[in-house]
Amino acid sequence: MMKTLLSLATVGLVLGLASCQKEEVEPADVVCKFPVTTICSDGTYVARDVLVGMREASTLPQTFQLFNSNAFVIKSVMGPLYISSLPADSIDYVVRELNRKAYINSGAWKAVKDGNVYLHYQTRALTVIPRLLDMTVANQQDWAATVQRLQLQEQPTMVKSCYLNVPLCSEKYWVSQLQPNPLVKWAQLNNIIRIQPGG
Repeated sequence: MMKTLLSLATVGLVLGLASCQKEEVEPADVVCKFPVTTICSDGTYVARDVLVGMREASTLPQTFQLFNSNAFVIKSVMGPLYISSLPADSIDYVVRELNRKAYINSGAWKAVKDGNVYLHYQTRALTVIPRLLDMTVANQQDWAATVQRLQLQEQPTMVKSCYLNVPLCSEKYWVSQLQPNPLVKWAQLNNIIRIQPGG
């Protein structure tokens, strides 16, 4: 019994310290960005997942900066809206260029003419609403270069949301830290909804 308790305590300590980082000021001290805890998901939400909705005026570069500064893994970004200053007859070129990106063309998700790349019915502006997957720093830099090359200007949108991975057992902490951020509209756990057959 004592051996089991010591093993559980050791696992909890290792998980807590794995989520810590060394501060630049005092290199010898290890400082956690969130309280060390062994209480993780109780089965009502997906471990490591945090979902975040961004405010209308927040830009994608600001969003990336916020998440990168906390070393989050950005699994996906949905809903950013762009207008291209390229002529309307460039739509096929834009779709081809977007689908060369593995973080856009992942099989189930890709750029589709008259789907998420289209000519606005009133203005005829070339409009792009990509879903960006696995947004590592390298992919973020490539996307920034693509935005320049395709002459895309980001537009305010109310539906930009992000799916993040955070350190294990820190999900509730990060939800509470992100909610008051001025760039963030909402932050929540990735809740599990159980459906009973016949109910």
